[in-house]
Amino acid sequence: MLGIIWQSFLVSLVGGLLSLDRTAAFQIMVSRPIVTAPIIGYILGDAAIGLLIGVMLELLFVGGLPIGGYIPPHEVMITVLITAISLMGQNVLNSIGFDRFPWKFAGSDMVFVLGAALLMMLPLDVICKKVDVIVRNLNIRFFNAAMAELNKGGIQGIVGNNLKGLGVFFSLNFITLFVLNLAGVMIVYFFFLFLPVTAIMALPLACASVFIIGLSSVYNTSYGRSSLPVFLGAVFFAVIILTMVIGR
Repeated sequence: MLGIIWQSFLVSLVGGLLSLDRTAAFQIMVSRPIVTAPIIGYILGDAAIGLLIGVMLELLFVGGLPIGGYIPPHEVMITVLITAISLMGQNVLNSIGFDRFPWKFAGSDMVFVLGAALLMMLPLDVICKKVDVIVRNLNIRFFNAAMAELNKGGIQGIVGNNLKGLGVFFSLNFITLFVLNLAGVMIVYFFFLFLPVTAIMALPLACASVFIIGLSSVYNTSYGRSSLPVFLGAVFFAVIILTMVIGR
């Protein structure tokens, strides 16, 4: 149990830092799923699976941009949660005894755990977006204070209020990730312990559905005169990554 808590703390810490890149600071694209998922996978000992999850979620969220007042799906938190729960959940589920179930797909049971994580975490984007709204509302007062310092020429006050805003972003994202990750791992455990085998065997359909919807999202996002090459390139890249990971 202590190992699960420590891993949840670690991935939540890194996830909270990566989430700052989304809108609060830097914005050098390390918050994108295709970067975030391999980082979380590396921390948990499997960067290749992290890359596979990152490709799948990048396709799904490629069209969601936080422009103006629009709040898109919180791709950073969702990616951290799905990647961490998939890898941590697989380790926890070893205590159930996978050998007594006919759960194998290319020699791995990861696709079943990933399917469960997708079904649980994608709907919880409602919570992640709500946290994002709360953070933005809380930071209004720091923005107003920074503007007041700017009018007075107080450089230290401007820096201080900006740092406070970053602290609010990080703290709430970290707490949300930590709570949801711990809860998700426990739910996955009971999910596999009590669900009928027939229902569990259908979990790979969730992975296939997300992948297909992601391809559709890429096509819709790049729709135009040059959309077909971009679409086919994304499909080719995703299939190559999938083949490499499954065939390893």
